[in-house]
Amino acid sequence: MTTPYSFFIFLCRRFISKGAAISLILLMLTGKGYCQVDSSFEQISITLITKDVGNLEIPAIIHEEQVWLPVKIFFDFLGINSNVEPGLGYIKGTFIDPNSPFAIERGNNTITYENVTNKLDVGGLIYSDNDLFLRTDYFTKLFGLECTFNFRSLSVNLHTNFELPVVREQRQTFMRQNLSKLKAEKKADTIIKNNFSAFHFGALDWQINSLQEIGGRTNTRINIDLGGMVAGGEASAYFNYNNLLPFSLKNQIYNWKYVDNQGAFFKQLSLGRIFTQSTSSLYAPLNGIQITNRPTTYRKSFGSFIISNSTEPNWIVELYVNNVLVDYTKADGSGFFTFDVPLVYGSSAIKFRYYGPWGEERTSEEIINIPYTFLPESQFEYSLTAGILSDNEKSKFTRANLNYGLNSRITIGSGIEYLSSVESGRLMPFINASVRLRAGLILSGEHTYNVATKANLSYRFAKKLQLEVNYTKYKPGQDAVKINYLEEKKAILSVPFRSKNFNGFSRFTLRRITLGDGKFTSTEILLGGVAAGINCNLTTNAFFTNTPIIYSKLSATFRLPKGIRLTPQAQYAYHEKRFDLIRSEIEKQILNKGFLNFSVERNIPARINSYILGVRYNFSFARTSFYAKQSNHTTSLLQSASGGFMYDENTGKASVNNIKNVGRSGILILPFLDYNCNGKRDNNEPDVKGLNARVAGINILRNEDESAIRVTGLEAHYKYFVDLDENSFENTSWKIKNKVIEVVAEPNHFTRIEVPVAVVGEVSGTVYIKGKADKEGIGRIIINIYNDSNQLVAKTLTEYDGYFNYLGLAPGKYSVSVDISQLAKIDMQTNTPEIQFTIQSKREGDIVDGLDLIITPIEKD
Repeated sequence: MTTPYSFFIFLCRRFISKGAAISLILLMLTGKGYCQVDSSFEQISITLITKDVGNLEIPAIIHEEQVWLPVKIFFDFLGINSNVEPGLGYIKGTFIDPNSPFAIERGNNTITYENVTNKLDVGGLIYSDNDLFLRTDYFTKLFGLECTFNFRSLSVNLHTNFELPVVREQRQTFMRQNLSKLKAEKKADTIIKNNFSAFHFGALDWQINSLQEIGGRTNTRINIDLGGMVAGGEASAYFNYNNLLPFSLKNQIYNWKYVDNQGAFFKQLSLGRIFTQSTSSLYAPLNGIQITNRPTTYRKSFGSFIISNSTEPNWIVELYVNNVLVDYTKADGSGFFTFDVPLVYGSSAIKFRYYGPWGEERTSEEIINIPYTFLPESQFEYSLTAGILSDNEKSKFTRANLNYGLNSRITIGSGIEYLSSVESGRLMPFINASVRLRAGLILSGEHTYNVATKANLSYRFAKKLQLEVNYTKYKPGQDAVKINYLEEKKAILSVPFRSKNFNGFSRFTLRRITLGDGKFTSTEILLGGVAAGINCNLTTNAFFTNTPIIYSKLSATFRLPKGIRLTPQAQYAYHEKRFDLIRSEIEKQILNKGFLNFSVERNIPARINSYILGVRYNFSFARTSFYAKQSNHTTSLLQSASGGFMYDENTGKASVNNIKNVGRSGILILPFLDYNCNGKRDNNEPDVKGLNARVAGINILRNEDESAIRVTGLEAHYKYFVDLDENSFENTSWKIKNKVIEVVAEPNHFTRIEVPVAVVGEVSGTVYIKGKADKEGIGRIIINIYNDSNQLVAKTLTEYDGYFNYLGLAPGKYSVSVDISQLAKIDMQTNTPEIQFTIQSKREGDIVDGLDLIITPIEKD
């Protein structure tokens, strides 16, 4: 009669080894879920393969077709915070988000993550020697780290749908390089020169938004952005269409820009729609020309400046300094964001770009001119702009801006601006100066004749506390700057603060303006931060006129289990003693790259209830979204999609993606087998696969079926370094001479880099010392290798047993010999001065061995 116990033993013996079955029985009897390695579990080294980080040899436990990975080693490699208790009782840490703790407990055989405790299967967690090994399916189910084990190659391929901390650190390192802090310059083995291009089409971005009101009208907007190269310069065109508005050239943008950062007289030349700093208020596009000797690259930074602003909640904000992307962040639940802006030599134009979660993109870019302009001592910088505004009057505009560095602390400037539509004075000469009084204390001022006088004082205290005071006084009757007040006084105190359990930011703003018949005062107190996994923001605004108006807006974001995010908001009006607005939003990630969103909003004064249900999904080729809104008796639907591609004229292929392409750059890396080692591609030299390339902070796209490597998303005109790893080839005879390549990215264009992979040969042999009785190998003997022109091409030393070898010879005829001068010093001689040999041209490389050289002692009288 078969009992349940004997049947269980039969199953264990049938599907797993006897030793493992006994271990499982003992574990069940003792109530333990973890186990130690027995004879049926093999501990070996495997290769962990990651797409963006690289490869790592790590220990692993293998049983049948399952694999267990060491948690601590695995997490450390990925940059995931983890701490081990002495004795390996548990491993604790935070996963990706500092507010997402996890704990792997050996005694209870559990994993607690995001406040949810998961009981592991028997054998899911194994304790071996000095580490805890977790079965790979738990890495996938609980942490989203998809591990695929290949038994034949003894490797584990790791794939994730989110950015790992180590990848984020690489990206942040690249962004910090953008800040041009004083660091040693990386040295390249070779530099790729840019080629002049008469014309080519390179990039396209598209975006479609359509809003339908049920029973009402439909509003469809289409944006098409085109980028290419014309006459060696960057050509861009931005077309906008709205079915509710007539098509107008005034709403279209087109520009041609030529950059030569090594130019002696000018470094940038722009034609078409021009964006420029101006004293006057320009409310229409400017068509004209701009020339300057300011380079597109950064110059040494000498400090930083805290700047903060508001946009829509949870929008992504990109920060550009002088048209170079240096950082990005995500606005909090109230729309507030902050940056630590680098101050660089020359004028700094700060620009934001905004991207909404539903495919929205702000085409109007906010530009903030930092009121400080510093130049190195005795350096001169100019900028000249001229054009015609697309307004009804066809106003003519001209501006010349000149700056000069008196010394390392003082920069002075002057210039003139002309606008034909200004009635109070078309010519507006100005002077300005910036002075660094001490570390962190900057004073600047500007006076524009017949328009305004401005002054700014900024002091950066310790721990990043910053005080900024601004004063502006306008001349009565001026109409160059379109404002309705005469004087403005403003003070901003920014105080970041951080503790063990809280990271926050506070800002106090006081603004007082003088009108023609009175004064107006406003204040803002902002408190924001993250504590206990909650992102919260409290903003209080007060406006003091005849009747004070005071209200506060509170928002918070809670991260709930199962990837759910909850964001409640409320706005309270103190002057009316009531809530004006109550809103709550819940969002859940679905299908790895999608999000499901539902929100409810109540506008109390207007008595309007709104309900919004939406879904968005990011495909590899497009970002898409759809949502439906019910507001009282009105229902509306919104759909959006955006994407683009970069065209590679080298291969005739397009890299389709869902990111911004126009104005960005790419690099195409083409490795080939250089059979004759001449550094040039000949007709019989094929492509070669398997090369690993790295560009700091950049995601590299590659197809395993292709040898070509594409690098996209690069900032135009910026200098990049491409690191090539010849060790990624399986064949040790394939060598790369120039492993670090410097290239300046060209806009809307893939820069072609051909990488010759030399197929080299190997020579080996032995040097013997011959005595009276026998011969034996001798070490530390210098071996010289000559080509057929009798030129020395390589040297090597023999090992302790006389053996020598050298890998790196191009195909051709050679000779090998011992070094005669060394033999003379050690009282030796040779009867075989040289041996001839030939390295053949072969795909796998040629090997010539068995070359034996004999030396003998010189007999002395």
